[in-house]
Amino acid sequence: MKTWINNKGLSLKSVITTSAVILSSLMVITPTYASELDLLWQLDNFDQPESVVANPPKKAIYVSNINGQPTELNGKGYISKVSVDGKMLKKHWITNLDAPKGIAVSGDNLYIADMQRVHQVSISKGLIINQFQVEQAKMLNDITIADDGTVYISDLLGGGIYRISDNQISSWFSHENLAHPNGLLWRKNELLVATWGLGMNDDFTTKTAGSIYALNIKNSNLIAIKGAEQLGNLDGLAQKDNTLYVSDWISGDLFKIENDNSSKVHILKPGLADIGISKSILFTPSMHDGKLTAWQL
Repeated sequence: MKTWINNKGLSLKSVITTSAVILSSLMVITPTYASELDLLWQLDNFDQPESVVANPPKKAIYVSNINGQPTELNGKGYISKVSVDGKMLKKHWITNLDAPKGIAVSGDNLYIADMQRVHQVSISKGLIINQFQVEQAKMLNDITIADDGTVYISDLLGGGIYRISDNQISSWFSHENLAHPNGLLWRKNELLVATWGLGMNDDFTTKTAGSIYALNIKNSNLIAIKGAEQLGNLDGLAQKDNTLYVSDWISGDLFKIENDNSSKVHILKPGLADIGISKSILFTPSMHDGKLTAWQL
């Protein structure tokens, strides 16, 4: 069901339970920030929506649905297809997945990170045409695609970055600061990585909050982005013009980073997952609520 809104107006089960408890006990808080978001529309009835990506040429939005425990290989995960104005076009568009998370579009291809596999989908056919298996991976999480077509995939629980090049997948980069990499974003000749943090506890909180790093593809230099150090348990990473936006999955905070400074744009609910941006519209999937929301930036 879609709700239009006037724009004027290491136990994964335990972390979900903990977040739900936090959510139910939250008091009404007066924001100490000026929100830059205007609500456009909201669509519900998803099954743990984790990632969203827009495909402007097709006038479509794709949403990954975990539909079970985040590490469960149950074959119930799926991808939904939504119109740009918030109508459900096909809820179960790509099916028989396990726990799909990050998704990315390149031409007629949609790539899906799904635990130990990456699926390649032909968008025009609506079919999986290739699969890349990574036995040693623990939870393939987010995906981004470089200008040359190279596909980069993070492994949240196993650590490090994989990549698909010349139709082959391989372990590509690891670093002590990328013990739990999550959101990925390709920007010119560098790969931006939003991390969950260091020293992960059983409830998925961390001893050290996550940061955003820039990884130089040519020399493998990994540098923390100024203003984006130790922000939170970071999930989705997106960019509009020269401004980065990043979500904190556990708190539901949405941050922006510009001019070497970070600020809180909005406070959403815990479970704020892999955000996406198309032109001036921000899409936020809420795993706990089963909702996708579109915001005018």
